[in-house]
Amino acid sequence: MDILVQYKIENVSFAYPNSDQPSLTSVSFEVEEGDFVVLCGPSGSGKTTLLRHLKMEVRPVGTLSGSIFYNGKGLEEIESTRLVEEIGIVFQDPDNQLVMNTVWQELVFAMENLAYSSEKIQRRLAEVVQFFGMEEWLHIPVHQLSGGQKQLVNVAAVMALRPKVLLLDEPTAQLDPIATRDFLQLLVRINEEFSTTIVMSEHRLDETLPIANKVVFLKNGSVCYANHPAVVLQHIWDEQKDSVSYIPAISRFYFEVNSDPHHALPLTVKEAKRWWKASGLSFTSGDLHKKDNSVQEEVLFQCKNIVFQYEKDTPPILKNLSLSVQKGELFMLFGGNGSGKSTFLQSIAGAITPQRGKMKLLGRDTRKIPTQEKSTLVAYVHQNPALYFTKETVKNQLDDRIERLPNIDEAVPRLAELVSVFELKDVLHKHPFDISGGQQQKVVLALALLANPALLLLDEPTKGLDPVSKLRLSNWLKGVREKGTTIIMVSHDVEFAALNATKCGMLFDGQIHSVEEKLQFLRENFFYTTSFNRAFGEECPNAITEKDVTIQWPTRIKYYT
Repeated sequence: MDILVQYKIENVSFAYPNSDQPSLTSVSFEVEEGDFVVLCGPSGSGKTTLLRHLKMEVRPVGTLSGSIFYNGKGLEEIESTRLVEEIGIVFQDPDNQLVMNTVWQELVFAMENLAYSSEKIQRRLAEVVQFFGMEEWLHIPVHQLSGGQKQLVNVAAVMALRPKVLLLDEPTAQLDPIATRDFLQLLVRINEEFSTTIVMSEHRLDETLPIANKVVFLKNGSVCYANHPAVVLQHIWDEQKDSVSYIPAISRFYFEVNSDPHHALPLTVKEAKRWWKASGLSFTSGDLHKKDNSVQEEVLFQCKNIVFQYEKDTPPILKNLSLSVQKGELFMLFGGNGSGKSTFLQSIAGAITPQRGKMKLLGRDTRKIPTQEKSTLVAYVHQNPALYFTKETVKNQLDDRIERLPNIDEAVPRLAELVSVFELKDVLHKHPFDISGGQQQKVVLALALLANPALLLLDEPTKGLDPVSKLRLSNWLKGVREKGTTIIMVSHDVEFAALNATKCGMLFDGQIHSVEEKLQFLRENFFYTTSFNRAFGEECPNAITEKDVTIQWPTRIKYYT
């Protein structure tokens, strides 16, 4: 019996209103029943646009040509209630999908809207709660949940309808590494135990490619490849030299040093360990990390015994927290969802006021620095880009920021540089809400960097960025640090930290623990570390990225960015 083709996309092209260029161009591929498909590619390549076209209720407005068939019929021909039940979608930001006050209300909301009977709702609610392990927080208000729990609620609410297809738009973007692995393993269970077809757009490919059976790589709105992950990665390595940064670190290292074409491409840590032992290669010893000359002895920011609680009768989220950051550092702060990382950044920025403790910036009590002066000394980038957009176009938003700065003459040439670095030229005349999440993130980073601040606070700045954009951001952050800017960054992106941080720390139980040099921090960790360190840390303890090691074999490296 032939496998059912769930989706057949034929020659689909799409353009948003008033757009000079199409977002999708002649897109064609198939998704079979039970497939686990990962959509990947640069920011703005059309991943989210394509995903939204697979569900009628969230289809964007614009000019569409071509055909999308679902189980042999055009989506437009199928009764709407059936599509609501059979095709579920989960978005990048969990808060954007939550509409009710408590978890159980959220879980039954869609079923009530579809007029399910009380008996049917109770049966499905009981099953879903048991399957997803939500018993202990079923009656908790959703605003008290962590990011990982919120995303779990969104998936559970969709699965209560027993869909045949689950669409996900970068669902792990705001999750910490442990929550990400738990979430992805849950998707594997859903895919394998119920044969639910999964189509997911994602930039974090280290974790997702090993669980997918098909990858669709998009570029400039077109499908370059649609095949098994290993086949697609081989094509990218052989034919897309400007895109090799999309290849996960372990697989890229294999391409860089492997001399045995018969050994299967490793996608997981286990496969990488086996390949390495069979390869006969070995690492040389020695310190691969040079001293970062951007870091100075002067302490730029210091806080002592910071205490903050959101409500009087609730436990404090920051408990006598202390930290000292030197000028020119990039301090990377890790921690689980809900641990207080964003709260800490907001307290530094002055968005919230701690109940106790002191903060100093350049030796001055932050409470005594005038607001106008502090706004130029400290720049804060929130993890939600949408909060910054008040103008009709990206250009208007950037111009408005420049007009508010005291040093306009310096900001104008800086804007031209930022537009080039973050590739914003093509979106300058678009509305900020008509561009991709990754492009929005780049606009917000540009807004913050226009001021050339002494202290830059970044809350999940790599969220939604493709690997090439991350490399450009890395280069830019290195440049601003060399000019004296200090950076405190909150992130779940361990790979980015491995390339850019000077020091790292872990926020746990209201305090920052394990403040160490980057190499020591990542080398000693088990969960919060790079996939490369997990695979090769025992063989080469001084290497935490493939870049650290490939420099040992300069004659063998085919390509590296």
